[in-house]
Amino acid sequence: MPEPSDPSVEEGEYLLAGDFFLAVQGLAMMRNVVVQPQRARDRAAEMRRIIEKFDEFPQSLRFAVKEYDVEQGYTRWAPSYDGPNPAIEAEEPVVAELLAGLPRGVALDAACGTGRHAARLAALGHRVIGVDATEAMLTRAREKVPDAEFRIGRLEELPVGDASIDVLTCALALTHVRDLRPVFREFARVLRPGGTVVTSDMHPFQAGMSGVAAFGSEEGAPGVPYVENVVHQVGDYIAACADAGLSIARCIELPVTEETVAKMPTYPAYPEATRQAFVGTPYLLLWKLTRPA
Repeated sequence: MPEPSDPSVEEGEYLLAGDFFLAVQGLAMMRNVVVQPQRARDRAAEMRRIIEKFDEFPQSLRFAVKEYDVEQGYTRWAPSYDGPNPAIEAEEPVVAELLAGLPRGVALDAACGTGRHAARLAALGHRVIGVDATEAMLTRAREKVPDAEFRIGRLEELPVGDASIDVLTCALALTHVRDLRPVFREFARVLRPGGTVVTSDMHPFQAGMSGVAAFGSEEGAPGVPYVENVVHQVGDYIAACADAGLSIARCIELPVTEETVAKMPTYPAYPEATRQAFVGTPYLLLWKLTRPA
């Protein structure tokens, strides 16, 4: 768990650790109640123990919760965004595989953040343009990939010419937009015929279970600052692709693994419940798309 806020603080929104523990126990119980009833009974017994000691440590810990918009949140997150970050660790090898072997050309890293994929694209021999709405992220990206060109801009209005891009990446960003359709239309607009798009996102299963983009502040202050993840179902991505005239080459739904679950905040206190709640559930959603020639 992150460092707790002062337990005496009563004002404002806060996350109670005991509530979080019970939520994870409940999910584990739901996943096992029919197929593994003994597991469900074990979780019910653990829930009773949590409730009996709800006013004791660690159940009593409180964490201030504060939502930021994308620009504010990612400005605060920029210094520590690259890691440790379990989503990035799971996503990067798959993105690398999807990009491997594509013809060299002009590459756009849309919502480039700190330039993770811009650096990979540059290493593959592409001429790279990065676009992000947050200047703090662009500062990091420029340091990481000095030979790339970085521009301020939004996904709904990319500062790039029509049919000028051969390869486009967009990583862990589409869950922050309200409507996928104008973004995918922009992807199609800037792509040359035959061009490729590779995107990654939190899976709607995770986003739908309070799976926010949570981060620690640069000052190391206690609490849970976060940026909201909008839930886009798999069908929403498919509809946005069809609307933009993009073809789907691959859809990959990465599950939560044992390695990932061990990094979740409830794992140290309740490892079996955390494992039973999350291992095997959808974690990340990746797409490889093309603009027909």
